[in-house]
Amino acid sequence: MSLEEFYNEKPHWMPANLQKEMGHFNVFRLADVLGKPHGPMPYRRIDFYKVTFMTGLNRISYADRVLELDGPALVFSNPLIPYKWEHLSGEETTGYFCIFTEAFFSQFG
Repeated sequence: MSLEEFYNEKPHWMPANLQKEMGHFNVFRLADVLGKPHGPMPYRRIDFYKVTFMTGLNRISYADRVLELDGPALVFSNPLIPYKWEHLSGEETTGYFCIFTEAFFSQFG
């Protein structure tokens, strides 16, 4: 999934300067992007980095590993490893996530 596909699929808006930036960074509330109710996120590879802080009962499936998370968790995703995310309980998953590109990350290295 590219940044453009992400913005077209979830928040339904795209930053005006997305194509003009040297790097991209943005922060979202999970509830604003997921909506209610939501099913499992499909298995996919993303073209950007993502850091998620979430609460609730969730399952994250990476290429060869499955993690069940119950409570506060910090999850890192990158373009090299596809993953799938499933919410497992009736309680709402809450939290935040940020997305950023390789170009944004490289500015500081």
